[in-house]
Amino acid sequence: MAAQFELAILTPERSVFEGRVEYVEVPGVEGSFGVLAQHAALVTPLGAGVLTVRKPGGEEVRWRVSGGFFEVGEDRATVLADEVSAEPA
Repeated sequence: MAAQFELAILTPERSVFEGRVEYVEVPGVEGSFGVLAQHAALVTPLGAGVLTVRKPGGEEVRWRVSGGFFEVGEDRATVLADEVSAEPA
């Protein structure tokens, strides 16, 4: 089983997701990048694009974000997005 970390996806109006994940890929302003457990700490702006989360067991969930910020700290990552919507299937 892959190492896990805590992820929160938040907007000014609501909490979209909070839970343990194995991987998250975020749309950075200069391109998408992925984060696994024990990633170095960082804070970076988000671009508009698709946010992909891999939950324990391998299920992937996607949302569309319209910008904001992404923060990684010890065993935790937070997406502070301006807007989040479900990614069409």
